Order: sequence, then structure tokens, then C-alpha cells
Amino acid sequence: MDVQATTPLDPRVLDAMLPYLVNYYGNPHSRTHAYGWESEAAMERARQQVASLIGADPREIIFTSGATESNNIAIKMESRSVAQARVQWHGLGSLQSLSSGFK
Repeated sequence: MDVQATTPLDPRVLDAMLPYLVNYYGNPHSRTHAYGWESEAAMERARQQVASLIGADPREIIFTSGATESNNIAIKMESRSVAQARVQWHGLGSLQSLSSGFK
């Protein structure tokens, strides 16, 4: 969805983001000050909006800093999924070979 960072900014996005680029610029992971609390609340609202838009659980929405980070997360998650499927498949195969001895 990055389109290699060449997509023009939608004016509605600029309007929504401008307060956080000018006035509420805190790190959303900093929980020791109001700037961080405001940014965290805004991120959680955005997470809810994105999840609602695509029919996902908000916990499934991960914001990244760019394409490389997104690609790395996708590759890691897919490799874990493949590894888990292999474990399940091998486990099932073992059970099938065991059960064939009980005919």
C-alpha cells in the first residue's frame, strides 16, 4: 500500500494529521507525559478506524515506519505460519502412521 512513497497526500489525511505534526507531537510510547498520552490516544483511534474499515480486530493492525519494516514483519509472520503448519502436518502424519498399525 506504500506505492513506493510516491502517492500524493490526501488533503483529508493532512487535515487529520496536522494537529499531531504541530501541537501534539509526543511519542505515543512515552507514558510519562501528556504529549505521549495524547499521541497514544490518537494512534488507538486510528487503529480502531483502520480495523473497522477492513473488518479486522484492532490488535491485528500494526503501524510501521515504512515499507522495509512492513516487509520484514510480513516475511517473519509468514515464515512462522509455514513453520507452524509444518509442525502440525508432521504431527498429523505421525498420528496417521500410528493409527494404521491398529487395524
